[in-house]
Amino acid sequence: MKIRCDIEGVDCPHCAAKLEDLLAKAFGAANLNFAMGSLVLETAEDCDEDEAVEKANRVAAGFEDGISITLRD
Repeated sequence: MKIRCDIEGVDCPHCAAKLEDLLAKAFGAANLNFAMGSLVLETAEDCDEDEAVEKANRVAAGFEDGISITLRD
């Protein structure tokens, strides 16, 4: 299942690529678009979206302070 999110607080494309790698390890796959401020997480079909966003925020917080990931409407 694809979970589409907004991401804020990533300062540079290099940091975005590093964070994308960390998120890809935590989930099935991740695609972070620095310029658009968007993130797509690939998860299992039975994954709870809110729990996945919380997990993504924990990964991001461990990487750098001030990053916020929210579920896209």
